Amino acid sequence: MANFDWRQVPEDIHVRYDERAIGYSAWRQLIKVLFEVLRTERFALFLEAFDTFLRQLRELDLGQARLGQARCRVFISHQRLDVVYADRIAYLANAKGFEYWLDVHDPTLQTAMWGAFPPTVQSVLIAAIIEMALLSCTHGITVQTANAQGSRWVPYEFGRVKQRWLVSTQVASWFDNGIYQSTQADYLKLGICALTERELVSWLTTESKHCGCGGIAGWVGVAPPRLPN
Repeated sequence: MANFDWRQVPEDIHVRYDERAIGYSAWRQLIKVLFEVLRTERFALFLEAFDTFLRQLRELDLGQARLGQARCRVFISHQRLDVVYADRIAYLANAKGFEYWLDVHDPTLQTAMWGAFPPTVQSVLIAAIIEMALLSCTHGITVQTANAQGSRWVPYEFGRVKQRWLVSTQVASWFDNGIYQSTQADYLKLGICALTERELVSWLTTESKHCGCGGIAGWVGVAPPRLPN
């Protein structure tokens, strides 16, 4: 079974992920080019390397879908102002036997976002980390609020997960009060639409049983506050 423990951050970014993780070789190749680019400032070379990285991950993604290599893990997509809701959803997923990936909990992504990288390098590195997370997740949840309506990353992440299936029960969205009725993003209705925390928990429970998700280490710290509906 693939290992994707984003909590463990080695000093050497080449081995950021365990060698058993899906996409490990593609990641190492991309980071090798990264250091060459930082030395020579040949940014076009990094964009070419990222194209190769994406192509390799797409091929792995198809294989993963066939072989079912990924653990029960939820990718949580949110606009940064909605992190309190994302924390709550991560907590709920964890309670139902899922691992999860949440950007604000990933130290490597935080380093990429706030590190002193040239803009082109920063953008590609962030996208690569997100792609590694998407590849290693079996499920996806988007946090739909008024803030998310103008987000660029939330639709991208939803779309990447949905590429595997036209209509899927493995992709869901939680909608804040009034957002479901006002959203123009009809593509969200190709997944599960949860209008309350109770509906979201019901979906997590069903998917956990369906996929045979085993129990994992409990949530560390205080439970985040409930969702507003």
